[in-house]
Amino acid sequence: MQNQNPYQQYMYSYPHKTAYSTLSNIHLQDYFPYLDGAKNSLYFHIPFCQYKCGYCNLFSVTGQTEHAMEQYINAMKRHAKQLSQSLPTGTKFCDLTLGGGTPLILSIPQLQKVFSLAKNYFQFDSGNFPIVIETSPNQTTPEKLELLKEEGVTRISIGVQSFQETELAVLHRFHHAASACKALDAIKDKDFDCLNIDIIYGIPGQTTKSLLDSLSQALAFEPEELFVYPLYIKPGTVLYQENCRCSTNAMEMYRQARDFLKSAGYQPWSMRRFVKTSTPSLPESSCGFGNTLSIGCGGRSYIGNLHFCMPYAVKQENCLSILETYILEKDYLKISHGFLLPPEEQKRRYVIRHILFGKGISLAEYKNHFSEDVRKDFPILSEWEKNNYAAAADGYITLTEEGFCLSDYLGPQLISPDIQEKMDAFERKKK
Repeated sequence: MQNQNPYQQYMYSYPHKTAYSTLSNIHLQDYFPYLDGAKNSLYFHIPFCQYKCGYCNLFSVTGQTEHAMEQYINAMKRHAKQLSQSLPTGTKFCDLTLGGGTPLILSIPQLQKVFSLAKNYFQFDSGNFPIVIETSPNQTTPEKLELLKEEGVTRISIGVQSFQETELAVLHRFHHAASACKALDAIKDKDFDCLNIDIIYGIPGQTTKSLLDSLSQALAFEPEELFVYPLYIKPGTVLYQENCRCSTNAMEMYRQARDFLKSAGYQPWSMRRFVKTSTPSLPESSCGFGNTLSIGCGGRSYIGNLHFCMPYAVKQENCLSILETYILEKDYLKISHGFLLPPEEQKRRYVIRHILFGKGISLAEYKNHFSEDVRKDFPILSEWEKNNYAAAADGYITLTEEGFCLSDYLGPQLISPDIQEKMDAFERKKK
C-alpha cells in the first residue's frame, strides 16, 4: 500500500447508509418471520445533543426544549406500540441499546419513559441481558447514573475524546478535562459491568505524547474497554467548514497507542476496540446474522436482507425537518427508504462484519451459510494472506496485527462497485 492513505473509510456497517434510496412496495409484515426466535437487538435513537461536535456527521439536533424532546418520546411510544402489536408472538430481543445523539440529555422522567417503552412493549430473553447506553461528560450526573443502575444498564460508553484542553477546543467539544474526570468518577462509583471510554487520534496539533497522556489518564479509571478512533473530517461538519486537516502522522500515533494499550493489558478486538484481557469478548452473534429493530429517527433497522431507516442528514435544518416528519408520522410500519441486499451483497456484509473484528471469518460457517468457499468468492482474502495482512488458523481467516492497523484501508476494498457508485452519487449531491 505504498504511498496510499491508510485512512479511507470507517467500515462499521454495510451497505453504508449513503447507499440507501427510495423503496416501494415493501411491506414490513412480510419480513417479520425473520424475527421469530432469532437473535434480535433493539435500538432506541435519541437524536438530541447539547451542541454539535466539530467532527460529527451523525443524525443529531441541538438546542431543543424539554417539550420538544417530550414530543419525540411520545412519537417513539406510538412507534413502539405499532411494532409490538404486529410482531410475531415468539419475537424476543437479546440486548437493548440507547444511542444518539446524547441519551442522557433527557431528564430523569424522560429517561424512565424510554426504558419503560422498551420493557413494556417488547419481550427480552429471560435473565440478565446487555443494556448499553452512550453519554457525554456534561450530561453525566450521579442522579442519572443511579437511574441507569436501577434500569439494569450493563455497559456505559462515554465520549471523552481527549484529556487535553487545546485538543478539546479544536474538536469543538464543550466539556473540560476536569468535567470528564468528574463524570468518570461518578460512573466508577456506580460499578457498571463495563465502562468504555472513547479517545480520538489524528487531531490537528495533537502529538504522540499528548495522545499517550490522554490514554494514560483514561486508564487511571480502569475501563473495561477503550475505543480509539481516528479523526475523520467529513462534509457538512464544522471542521470541514473550517478547512481543518487531520494529522499526517496519525498511523504512527495509532501504532504507539496500540503498543501502549497492549502493554497495559488491553488487547485489540478490532482496529478501534481494546479490551482488558480478563474481560469476556462480545458474543459471536454481534457480527453474525442477527436482526436489529430501531425506534426513533436516526437509527437503522436490519431484518434479513432488508435494511431501512429514515433519510440520512447531517445539517441541522435537514435533521430538524426529518425529526418533524417522524413526530407527525401516522404509520411507523411504512418502509420508504432503505436497501434490499441481493445474495452477493449479503456475502459482502458477512465478510466485512467478520474480517475486521475479533476471530475473523469462520470458514465452516461461511460455507454452511453460502454453500461456497469464502476464498473463491473473495480472492482478495488470499492476497491479504500473501501480504501478511491476514492469516488462517483453526478454521478462521483473521487479520494480523498489521492488518488490524490497516482496517480502514482494507475494509473499503470489499465494497462492491454498485454500492460504491451509490455512495459517490450521494456525496456528489451534497456538494
